[in-house]
Amino acid sequence: MASFLAAVSSGSGASSFALQSARREAQQAEQTARALRTEAQSAQRSADEEQARADSLSAQSADADDRSTSARRNVASVSQAQAAAAPRNVPFVNASGQATGLLLNAVA
Repeated sequence: MASFLAAVSSGSGASSFALQSARREAQQAEQTARALRTEAQSAQRSADEEQARADSLSAQSADADDRSTSARRNVASVSQAQAAAAPRNVPFVNASGQATGLLLNAVA
């Protein structure tokens, strides 16, 4: 700033150059500030969109976990019901009608 004032006070040619230089520097700083502001706003929009996407994915994940838990409970319930309803010691009869052993309830 002191060199700027010294240049302004030293003469009209030097002051004209100093004034042009100061204006150019101010314009460049304003352009840089606008560009950075625009970039920051764009980055904020992107961050907001990504946060919304992350929130949505978290909600979907929680729903999927709930469905998975429910499905596992249903499998366990059906499996227990089938095991309870399965007949025990059922004779296995061959084509000629002879009992050749026992039919086992094997669930894989």
